[in-house]
Amino acid sequence: MENSIKHCIEKNGFPKKSVRLPFKSIHESCKNHSVPLKEVLANLIECKIFGTIQGDFIEFRASDNLKEKPNASNQENNSPTTTMPNMGDLKEMAQSYMSKMTPDQIKELEKTVSNMSEEERGNILKNFSTQFFKNKS
Repeated sequence: MENSIKHCIEKNGFPKKSVRLPFKSIHESCKNHSVPLKEVLANLIECKIFGTIQGDFIEFRASDNLKEKPNASNQENNSPTTTMPNMGDLKEMAQSYMSKMTPDQIKELEKTVSNMSEEERGNILKNFSTQFFKNKS
């Protein structure tokens, strides 16, 4: 599966540009080959190919730094920083990680978050963004 995706994205300009492929086609192909999509995406990360589920598509990039998208609204934020990152970028990242979780793991996460205070949620978001984005260059 990984080789098929690599071939397809490379013929569409990867790694010089991001390439979007239909989610449904990739998901069905994984199902037909009895390979979980989350496993395929994890294996591609080892090859420095980062796939993010975005609605009906999976976007493949050569970097996991979401700020390199041309239409990102946070263009001035190119240096490592501890300020809050673009919330759209965080949402995409969260969706990508959640796509690799089982339904039981997602339910447990929802339960944990729903039991947190607003202050605890804010602290987690701040700590996550500080830790994750300070390591990006």
